[in-house]
Amino acid sequence: MRKRLLLSILTLGLLGCENENKPIIDLTNLEIVDGYVDVPLTIIESKELDSYYEYNSGAIVNKDTIGLIVRLKKDIPAGFVNGVPKNMFIGEGIQFVSKGKVSDNLLEFLSEKYGLQNDNLKLMDSQTFTCANLNQEKTNYKSGESRFKIFLEGEEDYSELFVNFNFAKGIVSLNEKDEEYRAPLIKLLKK
Repeated sequence: MRKRLLLSILTLGLLGCENENKPIIDLTNLEIVDGYVDVPLTIIESKELDSYYEYNSGAIVNKDTIGLIVRLKKDIPAGFVNGVPKNMFIGEGIQFVSKGKVSDNLLEFLSEKYGLQNDNLKLMDSQTFTCANLNQEKTNYKSGESRFKIFLEGEEDYSELFVNFNFAKGIVSLNEKDEEYRAPLIKLLKK
């Protein structure tokens, strides 16, 4: 019994250290490639909820931390089967949850990279999005890669954003769909 308890404590300690020692992506000198702003964030910690997997993600810009919590719906099948769209749209497929100041920093970072003039931006506390499932295989939440496109709609604004996961590398990326969506995206993500 005592050996089992000691083994459990050691295992939990090792798992905890693994997350703490994961190198956080530094985006201080993030370059725009081919006109697109793609923002990779390190998955710092993940956990399983009832209907979602939750990914606490972040990066460093200068000496500030940016990031947000991204939740991805469980049991997502392939979006394309034999090249034919199936299971293409996933209602409530992705959620963004604010981490407070860290998420506000992310929104300000995006605004700056998009060349927009915004100050004191605050990310909404929580938003849920329908997403396009761009995958040819069932989502592998442990070691696969999965690509999605989320749709953001307001009364007067519309935007799209790619949200891509590389579970093997521990990265979630917020990749720009189109330059015309920059201003509406910031407007639709802010409080």
